[in-house]
Amino acid sequence: MSGHSCLKQVYRFRLLLAGMVIWHSVDAQEAYKTGVNSDLIKTLQVRGTEILSDPIIELNGGKQIEINFDALESSSNRFAYIIEHCDADWKKSEFTPIEYLDGFQGMTIDDFANSIATTQHYTNFNLRIPNDDVKLKVSGNYAVKIYRENEPDKILVTACFSVVESLVKVTGEVTGNTLKDFNKEHQQVNFTLFLQNFAITYPQTDLRIYVFQNRRRDNVVTNLTPTSILRDRLVYDQNRKQIFEAGNEYRRFEFLSNTYNGMGVERIRFQNPYYHVFLQTGQVRSNRTYQYDQDQDGRFLIRCSKCDDPDTEADYDMVHFGLNSEPLLGGSVYLLSDIYNNVLDERSKMGYNFDTGQYEKSVLLKQGNYNYSYLFVPNGQTLAESGLIEGNFYQTENEYAIFVYYRPFGARYDRLISVTTLQN
Repeated sequence: MSGHSCLKQVYRFRLLLAGMVIWHSVDAQEAYKTGVNSDLIKTLQVRGTEILSDPIIELNGGKQIEINFDALESSSNRFAYIIEHCDADWKKSEFTPIEYLDGFQGMTIDDFANSIATTQHYTNFNLRIPNDDVKLKVSGNYAVKIYRENEPDKILVTACFSVVESLVKVTGEVTGNTLKDFNKEHQQVNFTLFLQNFAITYPQTDLRIYVFQNRRRDNVVTNLTPTSILRDRLVYDQNRKQIFEAGNEYRRFEFLSNTYNGMGVERIRFQNPYYHVFLQTGQVRSNRTYQYDQDQDGRFLIRCSKCDDPDTEADYDMVHFGLNSEPLLGGSVYLLSDIYNNVLDERSKMGYNFDTGQYEKSVLLKQGNYNYSYLFVPNGQTLAESGLIEGNFYQTENEYAIFVYYRPFGARYDRLISVTTLQN
C-alpha cells in the first residue's frame, strides 16, 4: 500500500472514531428536526435531487438526498458530518452505525464554492447522500449532523430525511366531507393500505402511520388503527383523528434582483450592509372569501435575475414581513414556512410593533421565490391554529404525506414501507 493510501486510511479511521464519540454522547430521547444552530448558517435545503422535492429516497434506488446550505464566514472552515438512524418519532434508534451504514462517519463536505459578486459574501456547501464514502443499508428515518471539522461537539446543522422500501401501496382521498362539518373549515384524509402479499400479522401494533399536512410536525396525526381489516387491505376511513384544519393558500413573494420590485414587494432600498426588501403589508384573511392561488405549500426556491448559478450568485437581502392586526391576546403569531423548516419556535415568532399596529419580523433571506403563512399558537400549546388569521376553507389545496412504518414484535427498528402524497 502506498504512503498516500496509508495516510488516507489513518485519516478516515480518526474521523470514524470522532463520529463514534459523538454518536455515544447523544441523548437517546432527543427528537431530531431539520434546522440550524448558528446565525452564520443560512438557507438550509434538504430535498431529493429534483427541484422542490421532499427529502425521501428509495432504498438502493440510485437517487440521492441533497443537503445545501450557506455559511456566512470564511471558506477556510471545513465542515464534517455524521449520520444517525432514527425511529418513527425521529429519536435515535437502537442501531449502531455499522448496522445502518456501509462506509465512514466523520467525512468532510468537499463540494463548496464562494459567492460571486454579492453584497453579502458566503460559501455555499452541498452534500449528497449516499455517496462514495457512505451507503445506507436499511430504510427508515435519518438525521445528518454537520459540524466544523475542528469542533465535533458543536452541531451546527441537522438535516432529516427518509429512506423508503416500497412494500405496500396506499391510495386515498382528501375531502371536505368530514365528521366535523361538510365543505366548511376542515379536510378529512381517508386512505387504504394494500398489502400486496406483504404479511402483516398484527396491524394494530406492528404498524405506525403518520399523516403530515404540508410537512408540519405540530399537527401531525399518528396512533391510527384500521377501521376495517380485510384479507388484502387495511382501511383507514372516517376517523375523527384524520381531520385537519383546512387553512388557506400560502402567501407568496418573489425578489430576484435589487433593481426592481418583485411579486409581493412594496419597495427595496439599501442601508449598509444590506439591501432591505419591504413586503406589502399582510392583512387578516379569516373574514374574506376563499381565493385560489397556485402556491408551493410553504416551500421556497432560490433564484436570481440574469444569473447562471443561484447557489453562488443569488444575493442576501433583509426581508421585512408585516401583518396588519390588533394584538391577539392569549398567544403568539408565528411565520410558518420552509424558511424555518416549519418549526414554530423563537426563530419564527413574530413581534408586535404598537407604533405601526403590526406584527413584524425581519429575516435575512437569499433571493428567490417564497411561501409563508401566519399562524396563531395559544399560550401553553404547541398546535398552531390557522382560523384566526388565515381562515379555514375546505377548498384549500393542501399536501398530505402518509408515512407507513413496520415494526413487528422483536424487531429493532422501524422500517419505512410506504410514503404516499395526496392532494385535494
